[in-house]
Amino acid sequence: MTQVGDELEAMTPGLSATARQTFREVLEDTIAKDEYACTPSPRAVFFGDVREGERVIAGVMPHYGFFHGPMHYLVRRVGPREGRPGRWEIEARYAVTAPARAGRIELADCEGRERFEGPMICRGVPYADAGKTDACPRSGEFSVPSTPHNVRALFARWSDEAEVYWERDAERFGLPVGYDFEFVPRAEAEASGQRIDLTLPLAPTCGRTPYFSSIRSGWSLPIVAHEVGHLLGLLDEYEALSGIVPFYPKTPFPGAHTSRMGLSMKESTILYPLHHYLIVRRYLCPEPAGRDPYEHAVR
Repeated sequence: MTQVGDELEAMTPGLSATARQTFREVLEDTIAKDEYACTPSPRAVFFGDVREGERVIAGVMPHYGFFHGPMHYLVRRVGPREGRPGRWEIEARYAVTAPARAGRIELADCEGRERFEGPMICRGVPYADAGKTDACPRSGEFSVPSTPHNVRALFARWSDEAEVYWERDAERFGLPVGYDFEFVPRAEAEASGQRIDLTLPLAPTCGRTPYFSSIRSGWSLPIVAHEVGHLLGLLDEYEALSGIVPFYPKTPFPGAHTSRMGLSMKESTILYPLHHYLIVRRYLCPEPAGRDPYEHAVR
């Protein structure tokens, strides 16, 4: 584990001593709790000669030590092509049930307003710009009618833009990893016969709820990017239960205030090589008991 930590730190210049210690602890804690228990060299994972193929990663991860949340996504290895090095592709597909009743759905801002139809309410500061550590800062009022068109428009925006945070940060560190997140109406997803990684309802408000119980229309894009991280098997990097009540504000682990998994609601927080490594390395791990060990092989 020491060698893995050393290699990840070498890929992450500028970390404080406090952040380095915290991320070592996150690495060890995540591996210890993961059914995919292997620690290949990060350099070999990102830049080595890894066989082509794809693999569905499925399991659970314990959150805060008292509830287990689903982990489910596809990881694909694409070999060198026309002089380009090999790369990784990560896919997560959500099937989401829209609210049954008419009304309005809360938004986190009014960006992309051209996507929506009907009277739009736009007042105040977008949630991601509020400068607070609340998932729902109530810094403004943003909503649209809850129509099928608008629900699809919201899903399309999330599908287009949530993955941008992940790809931006992989590129920042020169890591050959791409991400594809898709949010689709449940009926459409089931009719397509495509893989579904998580099925859940759309709650038409903002709120702090587990990522597998509902997805909230009022979550900002940084929050959505954070919550997808849980489906990819990442754990929170802040004190359990912090941020739920005013007298206990969100408290990231020491040095994790710059991490997407530490302060989820900030535009400026990022995903480090540690996070990409934890997700991608599972492709190389032995299959957990009871799973088909050849599922990932090209057929």
